[in-house]
Amino acid sequence: MIRHFLLVGGARDVTPILRRRQPDLRITVMVAVPRLHKIRHPRDCARVIALGDSAPIGEWVALARRVHELEPVHAVGAFGEYDQHSAAAIAAALGLPFHAPEVIARVYDKTLMRQRLRAHGIDDTPAAAVDTPQDLKHFADEYGLPLIVKPRSGSGSEHIVRVSTVAELDAALARMDGGRLVERYLDGEEISVEAFSEGGVHRIVGITRKFKDAGFVEIGHVVRAATAADEPVAAYVRSVLDALGIAFGPTHTELIRTVGGPRVVETHTRAGGDQIPQLLHAAAGIDLVDLAVRQSLGAPMLPVLDAMLAEPDRASRAGAIRYRVPHAAGRLLRVDRLDEATAVAQVTGCTVLKEAGDRLVVPMRDSDDRIAYCTAVAADAESASAAAEQAAARLEVVIEP
Repeated sequence: MIRHFLLVGGARDVTPILRRRQPDLRITVMVAVPRLHKIRHPRDCARVIALGDSAPIGEWVALARRVHELEPVHAVGAFGEYDQHSAAAIAAALGLPFHAPEVIARVYDKTLMRQRLRAHGIDDTPAAAVDTPQDLKHFADEYGLPLIVKPRSGSGSEHIVRVSTVAELDAALARMDGGRLVERYLDGEEISVEAFSEGGVHRIVGITRKFKDAGFVEIGHVVRAATAADEPVAAYVRSVLDALGIAFGPTHTELIRTVGGPRVVETHTRAGGDQIPQLLHAAAGIDLVDLAVRQSLGAPMLPVLDAMLAEPDRASRAGAIRYRVPHAAGRLLRVDRLDEATAVAQVTGCTVLKEAGDRLVVPMRDSDDRIAYCTAVAADAESASAAAEQAAARLEVVIEP
């Protein structure tokens, strides 16, 4: 019986779900200080421990060991992007189930991911770690242009640069400030695949089509349930998860549909961000976060998920999100006409992400620069996407230059 749960990281606060599933559960939270504000239910926790953002993993483990001495920990969970390295190390030290540290390392470090997939014959996309401008030039000489330069780890479309010409190569060289990953540019439609695993068995449950701006920052997406027509992509993603050693929990795998077949961009040992789990739940009745929490509490979830997927009258709609992005640089004064936006048919809500006084930049640097979003659920992907886009367009963004 799991009586004490150690929740690591604050990117997705699942305390209410833990409480709903097991009201008498004792919860300890360990989180980095920059994400402390995301722990929205601290009073439901036995203790909350915040560490500096630069605290070494050994410190996380030492503190977790001390908590374990005071009150034995029965399970470890980490459901967001951040601090999974620490969760893996803690679980290994306490002898509790979680992704092995080497699995998390392959997922976080895209260089290690590329090496692993190439070694298993799954994806031969040319890629290399680059630490100097000369490394980047040598890669361009060998594989040609265009190419993509991006951080070896991270998410949220941060600092991704497409290099299409020699002049752009020179500019990318000038901006390099440490280790990067360079890859051959993959041309095609970008999607993400939402999956859930247990005991090394992977169920592909959702397909998300992405819409991005010229700087590779996502401005919208549409989510639907996976179907039999998606089996070629599903089989490829299952092989990626197997090669990386991912055996349980939700995953969010981003890939490009190229003329030569699907090619992975990155994967994550968590449910997707940007409202993907909520949209999938609304459209297809599958709640990946709830499944993950229940699984972490020791309940077998694959039979539950398979029963959902086998329901003959299961919901088969689509959910969409569209972001409102800055049209000019400056300081945000306010966002108006929210009522008009939410009044659009099939729209399920609109949310402002910025506060008055926040600085806006053009072009956007990453997903944190977006201003607001609207979501919609409809019978098909086209209708849902159109409704979300129409609602976002109705928002009036007032900016002081």
